[in-house]
Amino acid sequence: MKFSTSNAKCSSYVGKHEVYVGTHTGSFKKLEPFDDDPYRQKNLQQISVLDKTSKVTCMAFGNEHQSEILLGRANRCVKVFNCSDEDTSSSFEVAEGEVVGLGRANGCIVAGNDKGSVTIVKYPDSVVFSVGDNLSKLRICATDQNLMVTGGKHLPQIIKIWDLEKQTPIFTAKNVKKDMLELEQQVWENDVLFIDRNTVASCSRYGYVRVYDTRGHQRRPVQAYAPPDDQLSFTSLASHGEYLYAGTTTIGARAFDIRKMKTHIHVYKGFTGTVTSIGVDSGGSYIFTSCLDRYVRIHNVQKTSMVYQCYVKSKPTQILCTDYRERVAPQENEEDDDVVLVGEVQDNGEDSEYEDMFSKMQTVSDKPVKKRKIVQQTEAKEKNVKKKSKKVK
Repeated sequence: MKFSTSNAKCSSYVGKHEVYVGTHTGSFKKLEPFDDDPYRQKNLQQISVLDKTSKVTCMAFGNEHQSEILLGRANRCVKVFNCSDEDTSSSFEVAEGEVVGLGRANGCIVAGNDKGSVTIVKYPDSVVFSVGDNLSKLRICATDQNLMVTGGKHLPQIIKIWDLEKQTPIFTAKNVKKDMLELEQQVWENDVLFIDRNTVASCSRYGYVRVYDTRGHQRRPVQAYAPPDDQLSFTSLASHGEYLYAGTTTIGARAFDIRKMKTHIHVYKGFTGTVTSIGVDSGGSYIFTSCLDRYVRIHNVQKTSMVYQCYVKSKPTQILCTDYRERVAPQENEEDDDVVLVGEVQDNGEDSEYEDMFSKMQTVSDKPVKKRKIVQQTEAKEKNVKKKSKKVK
């Protein structure tokens, strides 16, 4: 599909996905590209209650079934959204600052803000601890919910992995070697994530993508991408299997093989602004991106072609994608069963009498077919004879 400024969908896109989008104005929307109207946008948040401080700054799934979404805003508000009911189930506020990271760990919600304060929401009491100033991103490990990774601006906020039970760091990354002038390389981790329990990745506003292995004593990155010529700035990360996908501020999105990151393996084009968020479907076949040009796009991972594009009116800041699941209402089946039971219970003498009466009555089909034909022929002959006799008279 060629680049265009209108809504478009390629016939080769046959995936069934639900796309959730948070915007700069605070609206929260859902798109269903597989629907008969693939560009219909369903608002999941009342527009009247939104203001300039309600910008969606963070979104994350709250469980492995992806039936719950944690939504963080710039006004310190965190909401828990139920995808099945399409309604907010609960909400609360965290310490002062924008919410930059959310996750669920051992039944508790973990929320971090840009001031470096992390809150583990427990009832009736909550645990609050600091991970340092200038925090940019926080994520929870999907395979071990006791682990949390953080990253931010300046060297003190380089990649760290935390033990949530003890609220202490168990791994602190080490910066790459100093430059030729013996100066520290600049650090600004714009996004961080767990590839698996022992491997984390980060992308930077200073144009690098790094992969760390927490096993052993190696604290420097084991793989890194840092082009010397391109003036890149990476904004967001997503991963699937052995591949990393990173959004940029100028050249769309890029794909990397974490086993060999000297160069990128794919470039995804069609953007006219900064990619604010990126995601991958469960099968690793499509990537989903939101861009400041107010478009949500879907690209084929291997062919790198854009297969879907939708204008969402507001500047999207966060995006989440999940596989479509049909929702069956169990009440309808229960009502049908009740109707059948009522019909079986109602049984009186009148029904049996009518059945006996109708069973004794002779139906039209009981007469033989040949006999009916003979009767019809004889009746026709008699009519013809009567007509002829009248004419003779």
